[in-house]
Amino acid sequence: MNEMRKRKLLMEYKHRKPEMGIFVFECISTGKRYIGCTNDTKSTVNANRFKLGAGLHKNNNLQADWNNYGEPNFSVRVLEILPYDEKDETKTDYSVELEALRDKWIKKEENSEVI
Repeated sequence: MNEMRKRKLLMEYKHRKPEMGIFVFECISTGKRYIGCTNDTKSTVNANRFKLGAGLHKNNNLQADWNNYGEPNFSVRVLEILPYDEKDETKTDYSVELEALRDKWIKKEENSEVI
């Protein structure tokens, strides 16, 4: 790969705006929901799947359900996407908004906990 192409790809990566939002791992067998928030839904969901598969997830209840019921008995989806503030392009920290949105979903969804 030539140097110009590498630079272009690096700039695109640095300026990308990943999808932010609320995601859920739901155990179909028990109905238990594990709700999380992130500034990059795709990478966070993949990281959680990897940790669960390796038996290294920090949420012991989620890890136990994953071990007992297996990946095929889990539904993983994005519940809500948080849009970027187009009026303030300098804003980079959306953690307060994401946590408030996650808390709203936890209250709304019965039988759920935070991951």
